[in-house]
Amino acid sequence: MKIFGYSIQLSKRQVNKTATTNDNGKRKKATTVIRKQVRRDISWEIKDIKLAIDMSQQIDYPDRNRLFMIFYYIMRDGHLKSQIQTARIKVASEPWVLYKNSQPDLKATELFNKTWFNKLIEHIVDQEWEGYRLIELNDINPQEVTVGRINKIPGEYVSIDKQWILLEATINGPYIEYGDLMNELDLLQFGTTDNLGSLLECAYNILWKYYARSDWSRASEKVGMPILVLAADTTDDKELDDYENRAANMASDGYMIVQKEDVPTLLERKSDRMHDVYLDNVKLCNEEVSKIINGNTATTDQKAFVGSSQVQERTMDDFTNARLQMIVNNMNDVVIPYLKAKGFPIDHTFDYPLLRRNRERRITGMPLATDPKPADTPPSPEGGPAPKPPKKGGK
Repeated sequence: MKIFGYSIQLSKRQVNKTATTNDNGKRKKATTVIRKQVRRDISWEIKDIKLAIDMSQQIDYPDRNRLFMIFYYIMRDGHLKSQIQTARIKVASEPWVLYKNSQPDLKATELFNKTWFNKLIEHIVDQEWEGYRLIELNDINPQEVTVGRINKIPGEYVSIDKQWILLEATINGPYIEYGDLMNELDLLQFGTTDNLGSLLECAYNILWKYYARSDWSRASEKVGMPILVLAADTTDDKELDDYENRAANMASDGYMIVQKEDVPTLLERKSDRMHDVYLDNVKLCNEEVSKIINGNTATTDQKAFVGSSQVQERTMDDFTNARLQMIVNNMNDVVIPYLKAKGFPIDHTFDYPLLRRNRERRITGMPLATDPKPADTPPSPEGGPAPKPPKKGGK
């Protein structure tokens, strides 16, 4: 049915008619129509990931709510956040340029090189983690080339497969069809429907790491802390309570009260490096996360030989170049057409000078004029060291 120009499907309860328009009859922003729901702060397990995948791949009503709840949960992991931040910084540190007729327009580049425009770049990068991203632009002023706020629509409130904004963060509740209202609602969408995001693969490893850490803590509590054993030569309840109080006041590491004739036995591992099995699991999961996000482990605290670190650095550069190309495609196909439709003074293409240089170098197979010149040293004879250049003024 239609309400104030919105196509709204009703499910559990009626949508308030005044919630979709302002006093002047114009549509409100999508973020003001959404009814915020409380996020449950619970611990997830591997089986929850499998269920989340099945729910997100349903044919009739795909639901990614559980998947996003797992994503929010694992984003507390310090190693994952560090890897994502590394990827963001590598992209943000690369300068971009607006080109017109294949020539760099530095004046236009300076005009758009503002916080809001660079925030758009960050959102394009972040869609890699979740598979897609829907954002809303507010306080748009084409004359001053500014955008006030850029809000991310939380993933649990979006069904990218159906092009719905879920008002109550559930596929079974009321929703707004936004597919034909993108420009009118000032929405930009990045990503594809079949991509569940790289955080999905990270989720397995981070939950496994949580298991290892919790099992490590339990094992340390059982065999790593001393246990006080009191042999009581009495069966009187009052005396046993007195023994228990004294044992409990001694420390909080655990105690045991037995009869004098009882022989308590504590079974523990014989190895003095019991923690290695858990630590190796944690390290393996961290390495897997590093490879998923940035393709290498050299961006962590792991030490490496010079040769292997150079290989990993090149892999990181390849990942960064792929992200830069993704930004270029989204800027030219999504962002710039939207800004032109809104009246922004932009009739350019977006690109990175680094990518353009690499393209030219690979197409021509020749070094560019800006490439560093090789040292003026004669080639070394085969099988021997390079001869030293003669000293000036010497014999």
